[in-house]
Amino acid sequence: MKLQRQIARFGRLADGMPPIVVYEALDGVLVIFNGVTRATRIAKLAPGVLVPAEVIGTIRRGCGQLPKIGDVLP
Repeated sequence: MKLQRQIARFGRLADGMPPIVVYEALDGVLVIFNGVTRATRIAKLAPGVLVPAEVIGTIRRGCGQLPKIGDVLP
């Protein structure tokens, strides 16, 4: 539902989108803390488009084994 609202409001565009808030894990993987729906929308409608992200801290372990946005898209 939230994804559908964002698609209706912003479509494929990342312009004006607030940055995705992420943490950086020890293995360099960025873990989304706030903005999963925004990241999913862009990944689904405009693959390869870069989006703004703000790293707010680090996680003291590796997170490479966690699912990626692309892993869950149809």
